[in-house]
Amino acid sequence: MKTNVVEIDKTLYKAMLESFGKEILKEKINSFLLSAMEAQLEKYSREILKFEKKYGRTFNEFERMWDEGEIEEKHSNEVEGDFMDWEMMEMEKKEFLTILARVHHLRGQ
Repeated sequence: MKTNVVEIDKTLYKAMLESFGKEILKEKINSFLLSAMEAQLEKYSREILKFEKKYGRTFNEFERMWDEGEIEEKHSNEVEGDFMDWEMMEMEKKEFLTILARVHHLRGQ
């Protein structure tokens, strides 16, 4: 398997290496990264659901209404901030889903 290099704090790496050994450490780091992405994906999904409940629509619907000037008080701090946060979460969620799909595909799962 082809590997890539990621820098880890020397003290942290040494402590983990001494505890787990090289092969198990590799497995644990890979597992940790996947788990962290899945946890972030779940967090974004929960936050997106809050926006969907608050505004009664999906982001795509909200964005269309935004672009067409149908959102009341669209330039208020709250609504504009929600729009930017919601958009960022949607983009990040899609990116994590793409990454996880690639990993599962490459692993043949």
